[in-house]
Amino acid sequence: MSNMVETQGATLLEYLADTQFDADKINRLAALCDAIRRDVDLPARLALADRLRRDGSTADTVRLHSVLFQLTGDLYHYERILHYLLLGADSVDPALMHYSYWCMSRQLFLGAATGGKSASFVCCDFFRFYQAMVRLVARRWALTPPRAMVKPGPIRRVAVVTNQFTNDRHQPTRDCFDFACRMQDDFGLDVAIINTNTLPARVENLFIPPMVAELVEDYEGVFAMRMMGRQVKVASFTQRAFCQEKLTTIVEAIDGYDPDLIVSFGGSNIAADVFAESDARPVLCIPTTSGLTISLAHILLGFDEQDYTAGIPELYRAPFARRFRPFTFGYTLPPTTGDMGDPGFGAESFVFIVVGTRLDNEVTPDFLELVDEILDRCPGALVAFAGGVTALPGRLATLRNADRARGLGHVDDIRALYRRCHVFLNPARQGGGGGAAFALAEGTPVVTFGWGDAASVAGPLFSVTDRDAYLARAVSLFADADARARASVAARARFTEVGDRRRCVERLLAYGEEARGMLAATAG
Repeated sequence: MSNMVETQGATLLEYLADTQFDADKINRLAALCDAIRRDVDLPARLALADRLRRDGSTADTVRLHSVLFQLTGDLYHYERILHYLLLGADSVDPALMHYSYWCMSRQLFLGAATGGKSASFVCCDFFRFYQAMVRLVARRWALTPPRAMVKPGPIRRVAVVTNQFTNDRHQPTRDCFDFACRMQDDFGLDVAIINTNTLPARVENLFIPPMVAELVEDYEGVFAMRMMGRQVKVASFTQRAFCQEKLTTIVEAIDGYDPDLIVSFGGSNIAADVFAESDARPVLCIPTTSGLTISLAHILLGFDEQDYTAGIPELYRAPFARRFRPFTFGYTLPPTTGDMGDPGFGAESFVFIVVGTRLDNEVTPDFLELVDEILDRCPGALVAFAGGVTALPGRLATLRNADRARGLGHVDDIRALYRRCHVFLNPARQGGGGGAAFALAEGTPVVTFGWGDAASVAGPLFSVTDRDAYLARAVSLFADADARARASVAARARFTEVGDRRRCVERLLAYGEEARGMLAATAG
């Protein structure tokens, strides 16, 4: 090991042995792990992990194995944490299980896992842990709502239950609001958004890195929410603690609203899943990302028409396959003023654009090296990064082509920005679906690897298989104006195909009727 890695290892051992932590110390430990993961090669990280396993304190299983996962990406360490919490059974506070679950979920979403365990971890270990956690919460906190009779006639009242609802800059919030408004305004239903705020809102243990989700304190109680020129009623619960009092209040509020259908907006939605687990009311889950969604809903929709259960090992497939239904998430375009002027590109510049709300995490050293190679081969071109960031500007300054990289921060009118750009570059990431969709709508060709939300939205025409193909596609779109014009036409056609949100809601309600029929058939 180098002297730097030796020093980092000694510091990690000190953190693992420490018994006094505050928020600042937790963040310093998380930042150290992130720096090692980013700057140290894999063999050195594996050697460091061996040292920590040999010499580190084992008094805190969650802290030790979450750190080891950060160094290695080895899901063995998350398995150890899950088994430790499950073996604790009733001696473990449900809040600790819930917090650890979401910390893991975020790392999985960010693509931190490596190795061969990924194929079965989510569908086996992670799903079974979530299922056990919901059952434990329901039993220990007496959260088993009474079974409601399925009323005759069509769906009239819908509760859209979400783990997080923030503001119109947050794509999932806009999507949740849009689904609810369309059911209300286009289909004449009585609809309420139930904002549970059940993502972790405070640190519960020393899981590294920590997770504290945004929570809007002003969104408390029942009120009419206006957004994008429309209005829908919202019931919001802002208590930060994940506790019996909060969950009981939420479940009683949903039950008191007496919905014909509960729509779980996004997976891992405990408030919705206690109704599904007890067959109290029909529950349907809309995933907000591609791939396998963890949910106990009676019907689990796909993010697109692809059957994501087909790739699950046969041993674990049945619980997902019997509930899965094909679907398309769809998109509603945000408003635009039409022209944002020149954001510093220059009138004649060719601009590659990268967009996201997590660019500090998603723009990796590998992606920045790829961007540098693209700019090497595209004389005069710029690359711009749109989205709130903290660390990214410093990393852009280290590029060979730093003078042709622009950090724009948050952009209010993303569609106007796309009209000033020529190609949308999608990093290797799980998310990016909204950014890709709006780029397609404005005729901006997308370049993406063949997995994740952006690939799901953009389709095979705009997806590539590997790094070399990504580089070649980006360069060809720069060099060949005719090819770019054809790609622009294809982009608009693709959005027309996948962006019809009204049709998506119509299909959602049809699946909702199926879920109601399933419960009616088992009544009594």
